[in-house]
Amino acid sequence: EETVYISTDDGKKLKCTYFPPLQANAAGVILLPDTRCNRMNFESVPRKLNEAGFAVLAMDLRYKNIIAKTKSRKDAISTIQKQDLMALVNYDAKSGVTFLSNKNEVDPERIAIIGTSLGSRIGIISGPKYDLKALVLISLSGETAFPNYKPTRQILADYGERPILFMTAKKDWGGNSKAAEHNKKYYEWKSGKKELKILSGSGHGVEIL
Repeated sequence: EETVYISTDDGKKLKCTYFPPLQANAAGVILLPDTRCNRMNFESVPRKLNEAGFAVLAMDLRYKNIIAKTKSRKDAISTIQKQDLMALVNYDAKSGVTFLSNKNEVDPERIAIIGTSLGSRIGIISGPKYDLKALVLISLSGETAFPNYKPTRQILADYGERPILFMTAKKDWGGNSKAAEHNKKYYEWKSGKKELKILSGSGHGVEIL
């Protein structure tokens, strides 16, 4: 594994960890974190994916340092909601896709995103936007991914037949039963290849992995 700094089109530098694949022409996976914007919260997940044969890029997001100064989960969510969220799609996710696509050992036609919480919101918008091969969306909820962006149902239609795995818990966030209901809706709306996993009990984001 290696630490890499990826430059975005608007001049930000994102600290990431890259796990090169064991064999050439590998599929690539981009890991997009939750509100904390910190790739380290994925813990052992990137290594396990890499051992399974994938090229893996675990990314920090541009608001990591701002969020690190918050005092609570509630404060972190309130702070992230005040940021330019589409920059996470238009610059951060795009730079990750470009990084993997340019790697000789990665098949640019087989790149997927695994997103947790905030990362799932970035992931669902990035799927059709960057023509990604597959998506794993963990703890996605609500009728829209980001305010003032097209509804989730429309994004799913735009993504077409390509596979999506939706994952949540019966009590996401420790008590939010709506997330499970929302994910059942997404599953119904999605055409083509799809899978829905709703874990019993509570859990959110990377905890579900």
